[in-house]
Amino acid sequence: MIFAGSWLVQWHNIRCQLFGVSCFKKIRDTKLSAEEIAKHPAWAKLDAVDCGDNARDRIIGGTNAALGEFPWIVRLGYMDEDELVWLCGGALLTDRHVITAGHCVQKSEYGYDLKTVRVGEYDVRTDPDCELKVCAPAVQDRAVKNITSHPSYDKPPFHNDVAIIELETPITFNDYVAPICLPKTTEQMANVLIGEKMTVAGWGKTNMTTEERGQILQVVSIPVVDPALCDSFGKGYKVAESEICAGTELNKDSCGGDSGGPLMKIFDTPEGPKNYLIGVVSFGPTICGIKKPGVYTSVSHFLKWILDRLV
Repeated sequence: MIFAGSWLVQWHNIRCQLFGVSCFKKIRDTKLSAEEIAKHPAWAKLDAVDCGDNARDRIIGGTNAALGEFPWIVRLGYMDEDELVWLCGGALLTDRHVITAGHCVQKSEYGYDLKTVRVGEYDVRTDPDCELKVCAPAVQDRAVKNITSHPSYDKPPFHNDVAIIELETPITFNDYVAPICLPKTTEQMANVLIGEKMTVAGWGKTNMTTEERGQILQVVSIPVVDPALCDSFGKGYKVAESEICAGTELNKDSCGGDSGGPLMKIFDTPEGPKNYLIGVVSFGPTICGIKKPGVYTSVSHFLKWILDRLV
């Protein structure tokens, strides 16, 4: 199972509590209507490629995802002296663009340079990955060309936690590497409802009391909860309209290493059911999976800003 936030953001939580940082001021709602969003020029690129489909026709055991179930999931690699360390996740939007959390791309936060984006990963111990004698292509690594954090990232603290990464060269799509869909219709852009189940996936911590991380891509279903339940992370913090509060089920959460990964929901479309990006893993309790929810950046709130980065 995966547990919420990353060790990076857990430090943010401690900072907020220890130093009494004022963590909230009203954030202007920047959501546009579906009609306005549908006119954005970025859709010419996005609609040219199938999104939100997977190759999930294999087995699923326990909390392991199926091979090919989340072909848009990426891992972010950072250079620590001469070694790559994998600390955050993200989701593929185009063949050259990845969405992640803003705190995952801030060198000033933890001293590492983001260098590499890896797609097509499933089991970190093997390459290529195989199930039932069916094998996926080898992973693809791409250098980072440009990083754009939201201009209001961490203003006020812990808010606007989103960033877009542009890759140096395009990745190659296949059955195991494909983009996730962005919301476009009124239904897809609507505010999530309390009680709705969302899906989170990643290679973050799998144990509340150790640094053990997932070796096989993990998946968990979590409920959207009352935003007020996320107002207890620090003195003065209050969840904003630009964020989603989700979790509260014991031992079911996102956790260290899952930051930047996707919060997902399936919608029916004329082409069949497709996976849509609803949120980005932002932060959560210092100890994961303890019936305390986590905070997720709302994609629909920042959709115009995201689309502007893809043109």
